[in-house]
Amino acid sequence: MNRNLIVADDFTGANDTGVQLKRRGFPTRVVFQYGEQSPDDSCVIDTESRGLEEQEAYKKVSEDVSKVNFADYKYVIKKVDSTLRGNVAAEIKALDEAYQSELVLFMPALPDLARTTVDGVHRLNGTPITETELARDPKKPVKEDHIGKILESVYQEPVTLVTLETIRTGTVDLTGGRLFACDAETNKDMQTVLQAAKALNKKILYVGTAAMADNLFEIDMPVKPSMALVASLSSVTAGQVKYAENAGARLVQVPVYEILEGKDPKEYVDEAVKLLREGNDTIVLSSASYDRAEYDKTLEHSEKLGMTGPEVSLRTQNIMGEIARSILQQVSVSGVFLTGGDTAIGLFDKVKAQGSRIMGEVAIGIPIMSLVGGEQEGLPVITKAGAFGKEDAISYGLRKLKEAL
Repeated sequence: MNRNLIVADDFTGANDTGVQLKRRGFPTRVVFQYGEQSPDDSCVIDTESRGLEEQEAYKKVSEDVSKVNFADYKYVIKKVDSTLRGNVAAEIKALDEAYQSELVLFMPALPDLARTTVDGVHRLNGTPITETELARDPKKPVKEDHIGKILESVYQEPVTLVTLETIRTGTVDLTGGRLFACDAETNKDMQTVLQAAKALNKKILYVGTAAMADNLFEIDMPVKPSMALVASLSSVTAGQVKYAENAGARLVQVPVYEILEGKDPKEYVDEAVKLLREGNDTIVLSSASYDRAEYDKTLEHSEKLGMTGPEVSLRTQNIMGEIARSILQQVSVSGVFLTGGDTAIGLFDKVKAQGSRIMGEVAIGIPIMSLVGGEQEGLPVITKAGAFGKEDAISYGLRKLKEAL
C-alpha cells in the first residue's frame, strides 16, 4: 500500500507537506472536501480550520474526515503549523477520534528551518515560541509552547514526554502509554523516534510538520545523501555552513595549511566517506572557511613556504578538488553543492568534466546543473558564489539535490 493521508489546517501547509510525497514519486492530490479518490493517489485534506474557534475547528476536522476509509492509507499524518499556530490540540483530538489511533505521536519539529523542541518546549531559532512575536499574533496568538501541555489540554489520558536525552541514548520506549510528545533538534532525532514507533506495528497517528512526513518516508525510501564542497572565505558562506550544521549536516574540516606542508589528506577523505555511507549530508570544507583563526594559520604557514596569495588559492582549489574526487570514487551521492567559483572549477577539473547542462535555479543566482562528460557524467551539482544566498542556502541546496534525480 503506497497511499498516504495528510490532514492539514491551511492550504500552504497542505502543499508543503504533500510535496514530501510527490518528491518520492507518490501521486498526490490536495482537496478541500474529501470524496472518491483515485486508487493510486495519496490525499491531503485542507480543512481551512486554523483561523476558526477551537470548537469550530474540532467540528470541521471531524466532519471533513468522516467519509475517509482510513484502511486505504498506509500512514495517517496530522499536519500542524511549525510554530504551533492554530487549534493544534483540538484538531489532533478530532482526527485521533475518527481514526481510532492506538498511539498518537506528536513531534512538531522542523529542524531545517530552526523549529526545534527541547525538554518539551517548542522553539524558533532557539527561543521558546511564546517569547517570540507569534505570541502577539493578532488572529491566533500562540499561548502554549510546551507540547506535552498542549496534548494535556484536551486529553484526560497521561502524556509521556520523550526527551532528547532518551532519544540520543537509544532508549526510546513507546509502549507505556498512548500519547507521546517528542523532543527533536535534528532530522536524525526525528528518525530515531519514528523508527521506534514503526517497530510497534500499531495504528499510529503521526502529528507534526512537513519534516514528519519527510523523515517518515526517508526511513521507508531512503535517498542518497548530498555533499557540499566549501572553500569560500565569505562570512556569508560561514553563516550558511553553521546553519546547515545546526540543521543536521555533518562537517569535515580540512586544514589546508597542513596539507600544504605535506600531510596526506586521506584521513579527511575517509571521514567524509564514512559519514556519507551512514547517510549523512556532509560538508567538506577548508577549515579557514569556518574559523578565522584557521585562515590566519593558513596565511602564516603559506608565508613560511614562500607562497603568494594566488598560489595558495590555486593550491587550495586543487586540494579540495582532489579530496572531492577521491570521495566520489568511493561513495555515491545525490549531488554536490559547490561554494565559490574556484571550488567549482577545482572539482570540474579533477573529475575531467567537459562542462555542465543547466537544469534550473534553486534560488536567485544559484543554479542547479548536471556534469557533462568525465568521471561523474550526469552528477547533479549546485554552484553558489561565496557571498550569494540566504542563511539556509546550503541546507536547502543539499535537500534540492536529492530531488534532482
